[in-house]
Amino acid sequence: MKIESAQAGVGLIEVMVALLLLAVAVLGFSAMQMSAIKATDESLMRTRSLAIMRGGAETMRTNPSGISAFKIAINSEKETTAIGGITKDSCVQNTADAPAANASCTIEQLATRDGLLLKSYARANDINIGMVPGGCPGTSGNQELQCFVASWGDTTVELSDTEPKACAKANGSYKNGAECFIMEAY
Repeated sequence: MKIESAQAGVGLIEVMVALLLLAVAVLGFSAMQMSAIKATDESLMRTRSLAIMRGGAETMRTNPSGISAFKIAINSEKETTAIGGITKDSCVQNTADAPAANASCTIEQLATRDGLLLKSYARANDINIGMVPGGCPGTSGNQELQCFVASWGDTTVELSDTEPKACAKANGSYKNGAECFIMEAY
């Protein structure tokens, strides 16, 4: 005697529905994982840029007479500048203990070297660095604040209302989607 079941093939449908639900859950988890990786990368770039800009601020504090030369070097596109053809390897003499400043270099040449060295280090970490030419926007007082701008990805270090890839608007407010960091230094 043969007994026929009215539920033939129902178990296969249940398995297929369960696999479909599992696939949707795995896709959701993958999207969440990609979002977490992107946030981690952004945090790493912000940390690197902040460390580089803090180093630049400390360098400016050690040589306040050379801030204008430092700013020119940071904002230049070249690896050398007009101030005596200084490079990032200039004005250094090796001593028994550690490299030291060459006595024949001027304050401006040392500041230029420091700016070029900082810019080179930033580029080695996939970061573009610059300084706002006229000081920080929206600030006033007895002491002019200097603004470092660090950017990565497609974002430029400019502050512009018209440039679509600029870090911030001319008033200093960040643009949506910009991958950059602005820091005041004095």
